[in-house]
Amino acid sequence: MKVTTPAIVLRTVDYGEADRVVTLLTQRGGKLSALARGARKSVKRFGAALGLFGVGEATLVDKPNAELATLERFDGARGFPALMSDVAKVAHGGYACELVREMIPPRQAEPGVFELLVTFFAALEAGPARAETLRIFELRLLDAVGLRPQLEACVACGLDEHLGGPGDVLDVRRGGVVCAHCHGHGRPLDDDVRRALVDAQALELQAAPGFALAASVNVGAREALSSIILDHVGRPLKSLEFIAKLNHA
Repeated sequence: MKVTTPAIVLRTVDYGEADRVVTLLTQRGGKLSALARGARKSVKRFGAALGLFGVGEATLVDKPNAELATLERFDGARGFPALMSDVAKVAHGGYACELVREMIPPRQAEPGVFELLVTFFAALEAGPARAETLRIFELRLLDAVGLRPQLEACVACGLDEHLGGPGDVLDVRRGGVVCAHCHGHGRPLDDDVRRALVDAQALELQAAPGFALAASVNVGAREALSSIILDHVGRPLKSLEFIAKLNHA
């Protein structure tokens, strides 16, 4: 079956002397991998758009039970090549791509995730690479895949007035914060971090430029969200190592 669909390039891997295996997030068919024959030589069929942060129209031939589809063409309707000129933006954009790639199942339509990732690229292109934008992106993605953490009240007793003291924890397996009275299991969650995450949950990416976190609060928010992501994915994301190295440089 041949189909043409909007698609985002999540990853490319060279294969053989001239081909590439491309992981795409398509608007209609979700995440899939495809073989782009001659992609390293054919400017006409693929061009420069078939790279990280590429957004365009993919023409695919997808056979039942085939592990890989065949990518016949990729026409770059809108890409974000400017991101490649800033190492911090490359790091943040690469993390977003890896996070989406690991968080969603294959071949399941995710139109909300598709739009979220394009919006993130646009926000990253328009301004500096900021940790606050990543936190909002992480929360919006968790929302989209059904893993929104409950942070406004204890997931065990349902009371918000029990939160705010020592002993509150982020209990990933129970889906959110557990107050000291209910004795949850997980990482401690300071109340200023919890409140910052609640504020970020209410924001869209377009509001990221006006959202600022103290450095210590951002670290706590990052670690809290990373624990949810790690529990779902099962391993640390490689792109986080790159961001960590940049932060220490």
